[in-house]
This record gives sequence, C-alpha cells and structure tokens, in this order.
Amino acid sequence: MPRFIFSLLLLTLGCQAQAAPEIRDYAFQAVIGESDQKLQRIELPLEVILALTSPSLGDLAVFNVDGKQMPHSIAVTPDTFVERELDLPFHKFDRFLRQQTRIVTKREQNQQQNSISELETTETIAVQALRNDYLIELAPDDDYRGYDRLELQWRHEPAGQILEVRIEVGNELDRLRGIRRKSLANNESGDLDWRSIKSVPAGNKYLRLTPINDVTRFELSGVTGHYREKQAAPTLVHEITPKLVSDETGEFYFFEYPSMVTAESMRIVPGDNHSIIVGDLYTSSWSEPDNRQLAETNFRQHNIADAEVQPSRPFNISWLRPASIWFSTRAKQSAPPRVELGYPQYEVVFLGDGNGPYRLAWGSHATQAPAANLSALLEGSLRDTQQRGAPVQLGPAEEAGGVSRLSPESTLPWQKWLLWALLILAAIVTGRMAYRLYGEMNAANPS
Repeated sequence: MPRFIFSLLLLTLGCQAQAAPEIRDYAFQAVIGESDQKLQRIELPLEVILALTSPSLGDLAVFNVDGKQMPHSIAVTPDTFVERELDLPFHKFDRFLRQQTRIVTKREQNQQQNSISELETTETIAVQALRNDYLIELAPDDDYRGYDRLELQWRHEPAGQILEVRIEVGNELDRLRGIRRKSLANNESGDLDWRSIKSVPAGNKYLRLTPINDVTRFELSGVTGHYREKQAAPTLVHEITPKLVSDETGEFYFFEYPSMVTAESMRIVPGDNHSIIVGDLYTSSWSEPDNRQLAETNFRQHNIADAEVQPSRPFNISWLRPASIWFSTRAKQSAPPRVELGYPQYEVVFLGDGNGPYRLAWGSHATQAPAANLSALLEGSLRDTQQRGAPVQLGPAEEAGGVSRLSPESTLPWQKWLLWALLILAAIVTGRMAYRLYGEMNAANPS
C-alpha cells in the first residue's frame, strides 16, 4: 500500500512539474493583431514592461488559439538609418599651367612688280593652358557628416578620355592633405562608381578636386552628398512624483522603484520653472531595501529651456537594480520635482504556426523563463530575424490569472505540501525497505 501511495504522489508531482505554462498562469493578456506572415514582432508598451517580475523579461509568453506556446525572443528595437542626399556648394578657381614648348612657323609673302618673295620664320614659344580646380564645401551647415559617396556632375574634353583628379581634404585652405587619386568617366556612364567619390573621411570641411591628366576642359556642374542619418530607437518614459520625507540626516525626495526591469536612464526635472537642483543621490537594493547607499554626489539637474544651455545629463542607471531611490536638493522647491525613467523599446519576436489569433500573456512570479526560445532555433542572428518580422499591433490589456500572479503567494500552497509529503513518505518507505532487507540478511546468516 505505501508503495502504491508513493507511486501515485510521484506521478502527480511529476505531472505538475511537466505541465506547460498556460495563459491563466500569467496576470494579464492581450490579443495580437493578425498577420499572414509566420515571423512577427510586437512592440511592448510601457504597461507590460512595468508589470513584469523578471529583470530579463522572462515572465512573458505568446500563445496560439489552442493555448500552445509559440517560440519567441525579446530584443531591443535597434536604431534605424535613413538615406539622405544633400546638394553641396562648390567654388571654381582658375589655374594656369605652363606646358611643353611649341615651335611656331610664320610665313610672309611680298609681291613687287613681277616677283614674289616669301619669308619663313621659325620661333620656339612656351604655351600656357587654363585649368579649373574646384573646392567643395562638405559642411555647409556646420554639420560634419560622414558621406558614403559624393556623386559628381561635370563635362570635360575630350569627353572620351578618362578624367583623373587628385583629391585633397581638410579644414583649412592652406592645410589640405592629399588622400588619393581617382579616375572618373563622363556623366553619361551608367555605373555610379565612375562618377562618384567614395570613402570620404569624416570631420573635414573642404574637399578639393584637381585634374592631373591632359584634359583641355573641366567644368563641374553639381555635387550631391549621399549619407545615412541615424534615427535613435524610441525611449519609453515613465513619470513619477516622489514624496518628501525626512529623518535625522535631513530631507529627501523618495520613491520606490516601479518595476523589476531596470530603466536605462533617470532624469530629475525641477518643479519650479527655469530652476536647478543640486544634491546627492542614494539607492537601496532589493535584498536590503532600508539600507541607503550613496550613488552619486553633487549631481546637477535643471529645466532651463534655452538654446544656449545644454540639457541636463541623465543618470545612467542601467547597471543598478534599485528597490528605492532618495535624492536631496540644496535649494528649496515650491513644487515637488518630477522623475522621468527612460526604458528602451523592447520587441517580442515570435514564430507563428498559422493557428491564430495569438495572445500575449505577461506577469508571473512562478514562470521566469520562456518555454520556447526562438533564439535557440535560429540559424542566423536574432537581429537579422527581427528585421524580417512583420510588425503587428497589441490589443488592450485584459486580466488573465489576476494580479495575484505577480507575487510569490500566487504559487498554490498544496504543491508545497505535496512535495513535503512526498519527501517524508519517500524517507519512510526507504527506511522500511532498509529495515526489511537487514532482517532478511540476519535470517540468512544466523551466525
């Protein structure tokens, strides 16, 4: 009988351990907009990030209509780059070149009465040629960009000859440095490389073009700079109004950290207009929430809205996992300051099975890791896969298992009692078997 009970308890506990997470194991859920592509990605709103109980965003899952988990991974939304064009101004300068000498022959004829006389004179002279150099302004608006290429429009003669130019760059006209030579074909060529200058060093104000081969004419008509403009990924901002507290050491503004997911930055905005806060910053950890530790001294934050004034440097708190934050201020504030926590924009990338609509579930203290990790299934990188995913929208949040799933108490107590009962019963059964075996051995060997 004890063996039967032991086996039954073992089977029951095993089934509980092997059971896959369900939507009801999470606090909240939301419907995901439908897409005909298997690879999809969702931008996580701030309310989802603040409700997670795992710093690694592990208590989050995607389910199909049958309740099966879909493979997913979480990544930060990357910065994007937009292709831009800018027409660059340029200036023409005349340059006289003394080439090789030439022999010039003159003939004069005189006719007198019935005779004609001819005089031939040969003279060696030096020939000068007019050539044009061009100075291109790379930073006409004082923005020193890094150009992927400069596309040129020009005419030169003879048109069938390749134009060779020397390229010089610099920030001062009398200190230009040569970087290389370039061969160019006329602007009727279909290959962009034949009429473009690539890999222009960044941080230079001027670029000079000087023909170096024997062309009789060079007329530049247009220069277009091609570059990529970086657009930073969005940041989600959570605003908090701290409370004013005091103790034996003084007065502080205090707030509890709102989530287990750590923000990347924190900015303190004074409550009074056009004012500055100077003070000290303290934090406490989750293991010792009442133990206040100094994180930064004499910080300075302001809300002065002036084009001549640099904005306040936000605190980098990505390396912290604070439970609570205190900060002091040397100057009195008539209104409480505001705290802005900046979180990165996270995306959930998942692989569907065509059995939608899918649901996103999040917030579970008992489930801290995804049951199906998409990154482990990929041949390439998650970043490349992320770019191929079809963006889909997340519907309004709904309650799933309820907010009790966010705390440790959400774990059902009968599972703990079952585990203890199993351990005690296993010890009893093992001891009884050992006692019986010992008795059998003594009966077999009476001596």
